[in-house]
Amino acid sequence: MKRFKLIRSKPANASSNMSIDEGIFLRYLKERIPVFRIYSWEAPSFTYGFSQKPEEELDLPLCHKDGVGIAKRLTGGGVLFHDNEVTYSITCSKLDIEEEEGVFVSYRKTCAFLINFYKSLGLNPVFALESVGFRLKASPSKLCAASYEKFDITINGKKIGGNAQKRKRDVIFQHGSIPISIDFNLMQKYLRYFPESVSLGNTFLAKELKCNLDKDAIEEKLIESFIKTFNIEFIKEESLNEAALVK
Repeated sequence: MKRFKLIRSKPANASSNMSIDEGIFLRYLKERIPVFRIYSWEAPSFTYGFSQKPEEELDLPLCHKDGVGIAKRLTGGGVLFHDNEVTYSITCSKLDIEEEEGVFVSYRKTCAFLINFYKSLGLNPVFALESVGFRLKASPSKLCAASYEKFDITINGKKIGGNAQKRKRDVIFQHGSIPISIDFNLMQKYLRYFPESVSLGNTFLAKELKCNLDKDAIEEKLIESFIKTFNIEFIKEESLNEAALVK
């Protein structure tokens, strides 16, 4: 049985959240302590991929005026909106989750706990490549919500959340979002590009479950799915000084 450190962070701003993720990744390279982190956001925020230019995708002056957070991720991918959601990150080795040595990137393996999480809520999640009409919908985009790639997770034909990775030798870092609700009007207000497919092609937990959701209960379900999927246990460790990880 593999042993991980569990971190349940307090809500933080966008810059702090991304800095903590990066700090955990850099810490793993030195200490090799696998970490599963769950966190949330103090205010509506956007994160953007490491190769993107935020001024090309977002109305930065309006974001600053309204107190909307903006931060660069250490992963690639498109702009992602964060608001009422549960966000996670995994930092570990390929061995920790028993990923095959010859595999370069396997979202099927690293997202298996998310599939099991959604199933535990009574939903029917599938990877996008297994959904009807995938070939017609498949398309990359500078906006995460507008992209439709083969290992995105879909429910009832609509994408839910998003996930991104960074790899270094045998080390895997992955973070992603589980939206409880999405305010598409708020998202659109700050984006320079907002195709109609975003609101039509994305879904969230409150919509699929048709009920009010307790965020703590969702986190507990996510933790349970992570433990069962990867056959791990969480170790007790002195409290991680998250402030020391923020640049």
